[in-house]
Amino acid sequence: MDTSVNSPKQMEAMLHAQDYMQILRSRWKTILLVFLLVFVSSAVITKMMTPKYMSGMTFEIKQPRDLINVAVGGEGNPIAAMADGGAYMQTQFEILVSQQNLIAVANKLDLPNEWQMDETTAANVLMSMIRVMPRKNTNLVDITVTTNDPRVSQQVCQAVVDCYKELREEKENAVINEAINKRYEVLRSRQDELERKADVVRQYIRSGKYIQGMWSDAGHGVPVSTGAEEQTLQQLNNSKLTLETEIAQMTVHISKLQDLKDAELLSYVTRTGLLTAESYCSAKVRELNNRFTEEENNRAQMLLSGYGQRHPNVLRLDEQHKSTREQLYEELVGMRDAMVDQLDVKKSELQNVEQRYVEARDRLRDKTLEDQKVKNALQEYAAEKARYDKLENDYIADKMRLMAPRTSLDVYSRPGLPGAPSSPNYRLNLIVGAVVGLLAGIVVAFISNYFDTSIKTLEDAERSMGLPVLGVIPQDAGLLILQGGDSPDAEAYRILRTNIELKKDLYKATTIAVVSANAGEGKTTTLSNLAYVFSQAGYSTLMMDADLRRPRLARYAELKSDVGLSTYLAGAAELKDVVFQTGHPNLYMLPSGPIPTDPSGLIGSHRMQKLISEVSRRFDIVLIDSPPVLGVSDASLLVSKADATLLVLQPRKMPIKALLRAKSLVQNAGGQIMGLVMNNVDISGDTQYQYYTTYYSYYSKGEGRTEPKPSSPKPGPKSVAKTEIKQQDDLY
Repeated sequence: MDTSVNSPKQMEAMLHAQDYMQILRSRWKTILLVFLLVFVSSAVITKMMTPKYMSGMTFEIKQPRDLINVAVGGEGNPIAAMADGGAYMQTQFEILVSQQNLIAVANKLDLPNEWQMDETTAANVLMSMIRVMPRKNTNLVDITVTTNDPRVSQQVCQAVVDCYKELREEKENAVINEAINKRYEVLRSRQDELERKADVVRQYIRSGKYIQGMWSDAGHGVPVSTGAEEQTLQQLNNSKLTLETEIAQMTVHISKLQDLKDAELLSYVTRTGLLTAESYCSAKVRELNNRFTEEENNRAQMLLSGYGQRHPNVLRLDEQHKSTREQLYEELVGMRDAMVDQLDVKKSELQNVEQRYVEARDRLRDKTLEDQKVKNALQEYAAEKARYDKLENDYIADKMRLMAPRTSLDVYSRPGLPGAPSSPNYRLNLIVGAVVGLLAGIVVAFISNYFDTSIKTLEDAERSMGLPVLGVIPQDAGLLILQGGDSPDAEAYRILRTNIELKKDLYKATTIAVVSANAGEGKTTTLSNLAYVFSQAGYSTLMMDADLRRPRLARYAELKSDVGLSTYLAGAAELKDVVFQTGHPNLYMLPSGPIPTDPSGLIGSHRMQKLISEVSRRFDIVLIDSPPVLGVSDASLLVSKADATLLVLQPRKMPIKALLRAKSLVQNAGGQIMGLVMNNVDISGDTQYQYYTTYYSYYSKGEGRTEPKPSSPKPGPKSVAKTEIKQQDDLY
């Protein structure tokens, strides 16, 4: 794979880069001028600048973490006396260069008197001298001071930091003192509240309702109850329950006893155990019941012993037993009646116990409420005492912190006395001046190129003029008549000749007017060299100098004659008298002759038309040198009579509007513009034209090439005689 072959994009990029290089080459004088102007200016300005001396130091700003922890207006609301984090550091940087701090610096160094200005103005001047540069992600700060005096730079640098330290400590102390005073006020108010709560507790103690010593001034005591009220209430409740039980039982027994008599009554009393209950049964009832039972047992024993029922002892015992039974029944009825009375007593007693129970319950409830009040008062006192103790401890701690020494900043490097000026940096300024000058020159070059409306490239010419470029002539091309056909520049004219040959038949052109928009475009040189290469190709070629105002073509051919075109047009000579053979085969010249008073009149005459027709018949190619199109009307007259026209132009010389005007004049005069000739092109520095002329030199000196050497021009003009006419292919 051939790596030398570039892609279209690479070629396009290369061409763009070469275009830029061409702009730089073509406008190197502008670039050099701007460069020298900026460079010299920077050197002069640097030399005139007053030397500046810079002194600096590095220090660390200490953040006042936990400097104050004061509760104002309630616990848990700390005073934000000093902020933390990035905002705090940024604030400190601003304080360093604040007017307040700089005024302090100015007064400390007595700068207002030394500089003869007020302190505010002195502070503003200091601000312009100081630069604060915090180091990223650290608390370190670099500060530099630049002045005209090294001693002042050192003193100001140190004073800025010292005054900042004093200012910061003053502000911190002010904040701390304010906070301590506020805390003291809160402490006093809390002390009053604590004393009020203590008085509440003491009032309960002084009431005598509670045991002395259950509370101390330290607030650790709690109210203590004796428990007598609870015991009384419990006893009354037990009594009430007992009475209610007894009344219920007695009510049942009485209800039963009301319906029973004699033996049934005795049986119920015995079965239910009433006889054994001392509260219901009297001693006499129990005695009678025991006697009654004993008598029954004795009778039964007698019967078992063999006594008959009519036995006197049995009868006697029966009579006694009967008497005992009647007494017992009678006593049981009395016991029943006594139980009814006893029931009423019990009910009355129950009412009394219930009343006493309610009274005791109410007393206990009131006592409990009083106890709770005391407990609440004691708890409030204890809480208030705890808050007071904390505030008191914080107050004492902050007073001690205020008295303790603090370090607001640490200095890591002291400002030194500058030995050499920090600015201006002559070497750096010159380098910057050179770089800026070069860049400015390049910018000016590109701007100039942008506003330059002249034709710069071959594409510009063809696009703007709407005409083909037939030839590209290298810069500073010499006269081939003098240099010979082996000149490196000759190939460019041969290319031009070839392109004309290709269009010659299209235009049926024998006479070709060579014109330019303005003087100095190189049309006469172009005509002379083009005629030379035509003659080398075997064409009988005539060079006609029709510039009757500033003729030059004869000088290029080194011919001197007193007759020429003007002589012929004036009728003072014939064609054979004004056409001369040069020292080169097939090359002839018709010089301008003497400068007439009315060139336009001669050019526009019938005799001029006759001349054109005659030379067209007698020569293969006639090249007519014309005055500038925009200068005089002669050119318009000439192009109207010639078969075709070549427009010679130089890149970057004439505005495009002027060239278009020249084209319009030629066309309006009836001339046919065959094409353009780009003359005086810097081929070596312009890639737009390189491919036209890359091999000029190569082919101009190719092997096997035989070129007739130009003969030396003859010393004087030689008119062609009639006998020579026939020998020269009937030129005339």
